[in-house]
Amino acid sequence: MAASAEEEAIIRKRFLTQTTANSAAAVPPFKKLAKRYMLFCAALEGSGGAEDAEKQYRELLSDLYAIQEHMERMQAAGDAYAREQAVYSDKQAQLQESIEQAERDIEERKRQLADARVELAQQQEYEAVKRQIMQVPARAATQAEQAAAQREIVDLQQQSAALDALFETRKAQFAGVLASLELLQRSIDREEPEESIVALPEGGAAAAAAGDAAAAAGGAAAARQPMQVG
Repeated sequence: MAASAEEEAIIRKRFLTQTTANSAAAVPPFKKLAKRYMLFCAALEGSGGAEDAEKQYRELLSDLYAIQEHMERMQAAGDAYAREQAVYSDKQAQLQESIEQAERDIEERKRQLADARVELAQQQEYEAVKRQIMQVPARAATQAEQAAAQREIVDLQQQSAALDALFETRKAQFAGVLASLELLQRSIDREEPEESIVALPEGGAAAAAAGDAAAAAGGAAAARQPMQVG
């Protein structure tokens, strides 16, 4: 509102002090004053009398007053121009301040935008990690699976220990059977020479031979029979 009133005052002052000639044939003020002064001097020296000199004097004063008024108008116009220049400078300073403030606002918005982008990226990363965590089974279910797996491991270890013990037992039994077969074979080997020396009755010898053969066959069958575990 104050700036508008100031502008109106400047415009009014410029209108009142307008000194532009409306006619191209207008005589410049100082040239006109010099011409009027020459006429006044001629009237004083001439034969026109005091009346003509008084007339030229009044016209000379009129021209002087016109020039004085013209100078005052020029001074007022200069003052108006100076005030107008000051207002223009103030407006230019305000405009420059507005431009600088706009630049600062733009830089601040850029910084806020960069921060928002970083925050958005972090939020997206958080959501991705959250989805991965949601896909992981619950802790209670994981602990239950671990407990079941531990029990299964213990059962397998116990079964392995039982199988190892059974294997050792069967191994000892098989070793005993092999030892028995070896003793039996040695006994058979020792008895065969005696049969060739000692004379037995024909029927008794045949029966003894049949018994030995049956015993040997039985031992061989026992040796060939696979060992059963269980």
